[in-house]
Amino acid sequence: MPAETIVVHKGHGLPYSKGLMAQSLQASGLAPERSFELAREIERRLALRGDREVGVEGLDELCLQVLRAEEGESAVRRYKGWRRLDRLDRPLVVLIGGTTGVGKSTLATMLAARLGIRRVIATDVVRQVLRAFFTRDAMPSVHHSAFDAGGLEGFSDQAGHVSTGIAAIVERAANEGEPIVVEGVHLVPGTLSSELRARCVLAEALVVVGDEELHRGHFSHRPGTRPAERYLASFDEIRGLQGHLVERARVAGVELIDNENVDAALGRLMELVLDAVEDAT
Repeated sequence: MPAETIVVHKGHGLPYSKGLMAQSLQASGLAPERSFELAREIERRLALRGDREVGVEGLDELCLQVLRAEEGESAVRRYKGWRRLDRLDRPLVVLIGGTTGVGKSTLATMLAARLGIRRVIATDVVRQVLRAFFTRDAMPSVHHSAFDAGGLEGFSDQAGHVSTGIAAIVERAANEGEPIVVEGVHLVPGTLSSELRARCVLAEALVVVGDEELHRGHFSHRPGTRPAERYLASFDEIRGLQGHLVERARVAGVELIDNENVDAALGRLMELVLDAVEDAT
């Protein structure tokens, strides 16, 4: 059995870890299985070199060589973009909008895990807080789900109230310099103020499901205690709300991501984030 290679950083060393390397490769947009394959290839090349120790810079260079040979220049660019995350002078803020049942919560959680972001906030949490503080008479729209708040006018009123909380969340992230992922139907594309946009590195997307039957099928697998029938009874309203958000996204120039396949959608989100990071550095 070949001896372990020790990775040295600032005078301290730890054995090379395929698991940690695979996590880094996943953060650059590669699938988990492929990331582990390449991490194993890096381990093999380290063993062939016969060096008992390698610096972080040397390991990084070897990683880039393997990525270039196995995946091409686009993968190299994405990996370099991910490495820049720690050098940003403003925090990364990812906004993932979309109507009910398109899978935005799942994508937000998966994206945050790959990027090592600890904060994931749903805009429905903001709505729940507003419901707790304001009676139905004082703020009626927040006491309904987005798709049954009274058509587009009711939704716009609800989203307007929730947007105040969203702005406060982003402002806090900017003040603390902490990256964050925010997801929810209330993220109407293009409504974040220019002042807040300037204080963060922003990646914004609207998740959709173009195929109606696929979208309908998402509700039968939806977690939680609410029955699928409630959503299916309002499916036309949910689809109408998606159409409204798509129009807003096109006007604002916000990326549309069709969640036909979760791995492909996650990959596109990763690319969007890394493009934003590249533009900011």
